[in-house]
Amino acid sequence: MAIFTRAEKQTHIDTWKAALLAVASGAEFTIGTRRLRRADLPDIQNHLDWLDALPTKEDEAAGRGSPQFHELIPRRSS
Repeated sequence: MAIFTRAEKQTHIDTWKAALLAVASGAEFTIGTRRLRRADLPDIQNHLDWLDALPTKEDEAAGRGSPQFHELIPRRSS
């Protein structure tokens, strides 16, 4: 289930990219109550990867959201 629209997702990506650039250059960056430092680079990269893979509400409406899996149980006919 999608939790962001494309615009919301892009806003989050832009914020985390700014953090990545600031932290990569040695500065600290704050998002909400979380302060990110150079040691947090893997966390920032993982969060960006997660955001990139996340389908948007528009993706789901167009049928391009997360795949749906259905368990099929074969039965013998009587």
